[in-house]
Amino acid sequence: MPTNPDPKYVLEELAATLSIEETLKKFPEIGKNELADLLEMAAAAVGNRPPVAVLMIDGAARGNPGPAGAGVVLKGAGDRDIQEGVFIGEATNNVAEYSALVHGLELARKIGLRDLLVQSDSQLLVRQMKGEYRVKNEKLKKLFARAQETASHFDNVSYLHVPREKNRQADSLANMAVDAKGKVFL
Repeated sequence: MPTNPDPKYVLEELAATLSIEETLKKFPEIGKNELADLLEMAAAAVGNRPPVAVLMIDGAARGNPGPAGAGVVLKGAGDRDIQEGVFIGEATNNVAEYSALVHGLELARKIGLRDLLVQSDSQLLVRQMKGEYRVKNEKLKKLFARAQETASHFDNVSYLHVPREKNRQADSLANMAVDAKGKVFL
């Protein structure tokens, strides 16, 4: 072993010697894929890569389908967080979730971010974007393709499913946009 080991190497060794099963028992709200994403984020943080920005997204539809909005919180994009809500008209909750993802990815790309962790309380969206589930709905296929195309412009995009209570900011923005029937900024 070198006298001054690469921090990423140390982290990889640490991860390899820890008990994945014990960690998952301690944190039952995350699965193996989410744990892998967290380890990847940690490796990026101690490696030579720039810091990872966090994109929190949520969609809201009242009536499903009904009046719908998309909420986006972008952390690590400069001096302050970017928080936006966008009214998207009549849509299902899943369409609203994907609309939030597309809006957030486009915003992150526009400001020049390269590494991004997307957090969503939609397990369906997260698993579809990771390639674990197929997209069957025709409306979602178009939004999925747009999200994939936009994500391809980043060096790295990871997806993490989070509990609803950890996504309240994005949820609030989505609902504010529905109430305003337009864009909201905080």
